[in-house]
Amino acid sequence: MNTIHKLLLIGLILLLGCSKEQTSEPAKPLTGNYVSNTFTMPDAADRSVDVQAAGGSVQMTLTDKNEYSATLNIPQNVSTVIGSGITKTYSGVFSLANDTIQLDSSGFIVSQLKWDQGNNLLESISPARGTISFVLKKE
Repeated sequence: MNTIHKLLLIGLILLLGCSKEQTSEPAKPLTGNYVSNTFTMPDAADRSVDVQAAGGSVQMTLTDKNEYSATLNIPQNVSTVIGSGITKTYSGVFSLANDTIQLDSSGFIVSQLKWDQGNNLLESISPARGTISFVLKKE
């Protein structure tokens, strides 16, 4: 056996003998459960109503399969442009580009959210109806 063949054989043995370390992708920091810490919405006269202070809320779950579910809760004693005494759940898919989350057209009250990764916050942007505003904090 000549030297080149010996070196190739040794290299092949070393290459095959090294075990490949298993790696797993870390969990996406975006995924998880979020709850509102602020939530305002206009009433019929276009005045801003603090829905959160009256007991309302927005909750959202984002999965690693780019699916979301969101629950909107507006108490009976709060009058908004979309009504009062509402508890409604939405679901669909989302995409992330830069720090903007685009929700599919499921009828949810907003179509885009701004992701603040450093503070684990989602903030409503591009409201679909009026001046709806909320900030969701990751649990």
